[in-house]
Amino acid sequence: MSDPLIPLGRLFMLIFVPVMLLFPLVFAALVPNRAADDSARIKARGMMLTLAMSTAALLAVWVGLVLTGLRFNFAMVIAGFWWPWFFPLWFFLAMPAIVAKNPHWGWTVGSGSAGGGVRTASLVNRERTSPVTRAMWAVPITLFVVILAVIAARGLMPFGAGPYPGDSAVDPESARVMYADTERSRWLLSLIVFASVYGFLLAILPGSLRRTLFEPEPMDATGSPELAQLYEAQRRKRVLGLFWGMGVLLPACIGLFSVLQAWFPNAGSTWGLVGGIGGSILGICGAIFGTWMTVERAKISEVRARLDASDASAAR
Repeated sequence: MSDPLIPLGRLFMLIFVPVMLLFPLVFAALVPNRAADDSARIKARGMMLTLAMSTAALLAVWVGLVLTGLRFNFAMVIAGFWWPWFFPLWFFLAMPAIVAKNPHWGWTVGSGSAGGGVRTASLVNRERTSPVTRAMWAVPITLFVVILAVIAARGLMPFGAGPYPGDSAVDPESARVMYADTERSRWLLSLIVFASVYGFLLAILPGSLRRTLFEPEPMDATGSPELAQLYEAQRRKRVLGLFWGMGVLLPACIGLFSVLQAWFPNAGSTWGLVGGIGGSILGICGAIFGTWMTVERAKISEVRARLDASDASAAR
């Protein structure tokens, strides 16, 4: 009897994948074109055309995989995991096109400015202003230890004790031994994958937070307190979002999937589907958060440009 969750999962992926692939193109197309001159506008249109052609090519390949998957299951599996192409589309094609259409959406500014090229910076020790306290680090560390212990505890139980889901024509004793070895291998794989992935995330998280804290925050010529407050609020959101997303939410989902795989190996197809959908939802959340932070940074750049123009007018 087929698993009823499989058709539901495939329907979800048939909707989710094209939405993720189209999002960078749609978002970039909605950004108003405020290029400074005709050459800049032509460049922006060329970058948008490249983005549109790349999106169309990826969608065409995905449609081909879906159609092939009607006969060959491996093609449908590849089609279901086609959505990570969102990231190169967004970071390497959509973001440059957005900046070309609206220079204020850039993360940094050039050497010139409306204020005559004068630029100041806030001399604040940002490491001391990090919203992530030492006590908060206990959450991801405790989560890591608890999930690792739950997965490891499966090794204390006998393997192959449940009903063997194989062919009854095979020698029962040999089949049970082989099944026990397979179950043990899956348990070890779950343990190693979770420990290595979460350990790696915990190892790189402090450096990632530090780089986020020290990203460039160019001020206007007069060092406006309004601009400094906007930077501080946006920096706090980015750091906390990175900490809870990368240090807690993502590892918790990976850990839950690893626990289910270790303790209930017979339902592997179901847990694989759950993991695929869960990973897709996490991808959507990450994309939404990244877009939100990009939009906020763009608004700060527009405020900085307004302040520069005001300072230039006052100087004249």
